[in-house]
Amino acid sequence: MQRLTRQRNAVFSAFSDAGRVLTAPQILEHARAIVPEISLSTVYRQVSLLLADGEIAKVELPGEPARYEVACKTDSHDHPSHEAGEGGQAGHHHHYFHCSHCGQVFLLHACPGPMHDLAPKGFQVTHHEVTLHGLCAACVEAGAKAPKAHPPH
Repeated sequence: MQRLTRQRNAVFSAFSDAGRVLTAPQILEHARAIVPEISLSTVYRQVSLLLADGEIAKVELPGEPARYEVACKTDSHDHPSHEAGEGGQAGHHHHYFHCSHCGQVFLLHACPGPMHDLAPKGFQVTHHEVTLHGLCAACVEAGAKAPKAHPPH
């Protein structure tokens, strides 16, 4: 466990201030409210330490920059929505909504549950990831237009 510094506190506080998944530049923006002189390299260094300590988790969406969120502190076996053997980190299993207009990523409120029925016969599901794409409430309210949806398969 690393010692608590002003920079570490500022970086970690960014998550509670924002209440959503953040990129390093977004963390920097929030952290500067606490430590105005903090740099992006310091944010990356603190993010690395917080990841190593299990305080935050990395969120990766295809074609997008890495984002981070506060790590879950519960055991994944306490959550009935998790499939046996699923989850990248113990106790960490989330799904996301990615706004295609502003680029922000938000946590979904629930997991759709086991995916065994969706897999081809004889296949074994070990984990799943769900990301919904569209417009967040703020972009809808601002009149943003959704990009054309992909045709159904």
